[in-house]
Amino acid sequence: MKKWTLSLVLLLGAWLLPAQNTAMLFLPVNRDAATVGGAQALSSLYNPAAIPFTGSDVQLSYQRWAPSVASANHLNLLSGIRIGKRVGMGLTVGYQMGEEFALTDGSFFMPSDLLVGLGAGVAFTDYLSLGVKAKYARQGLTKEVAYQAFAADAFLLFSMAGFKATAGVASVGTPVKAAGGGSYALPASAVVGLGYGFAFGLSLVADTDIYFAGGFAFAGGVQYAWKDMLFARAGYHYGSATAPVPSYLALGLGVKFIGIHLDVSYLTASKALGNSFTIGLGYAF
Repeated sequence: MKKWTLSLVLLLGAWLLPAQNTAMLFLPVNRDAATVGGAQALSSLYNPAAIPFTGSDVQLSYQRWAPSVASANHLNLLSGIRIGKRVGMGLTVGYQMGEEFALTDGSFFMPSDLLVGLGAGVAFTDYLSLGVKAKYARQGLTKEVAYQAFAADAFLLFSMAGFKATAGVASVGTPVKAAGGGSYALPASAVVGLGYGFAFGLSLVADTDIYFAGGFAFAGGVQYAWKDMLFARAGYHYGSATAPVPSYLALGLGVKFIGIHLDVSYLTASKALGNSFTIGLGYAF
């Protein structure tokens, strides 16, 4: 009985206290160290519709996630590759390792999460693009209990001069079938994002997620780039009481030279996610 109780607690993500009947809460986690304040809807590493207007980028990132509560380690491969002028392909691989715990039989187990996403974006005109991404998610809770699901994202994106806007849906897919009966919805959401880049290196971004299972999140941030070499970032992510990811303040720095970029972000002002950090090494071309 204790083992099944623990499995249910992990499935629902008790450390975040999200909306009931929702699983795979790692799906909305921002894995890009260079994304401002968690506002990721316009990032080519998240939204494949942005790739034709942004260019190519490949990043490896490491996250220490919620060290004071969940103590999880994330390893991520994020990529968006532009092919010609109007087509882009993107690959996302995320692997999360939780903190080891004891099972009722005296053995130990380390829960893990896996996310694999493959996307494509096409610009139909000089201003409008469409992007879709297919995703597979797996969550291993104990040696005997693991869940899996398939989901998809779809976005339209408008880009003109320094202004960008996107709208779509994320993580819409099959429900998770729980052991012993019942099912849990994915953290699917309707997404809207806006951004503007000024000629002198300042850029502003914001996005919002309205979760179909209940709750919403809003993220906004600012970045200043000095000669496209040094970057300073700050932003705030607000998550409602039933949103998968709680509120936090994000601070970040980055450096880029001949396309190689190193980015670091740090989360604070959050009981659940305080002291989380992400470090990413990538190549933009």
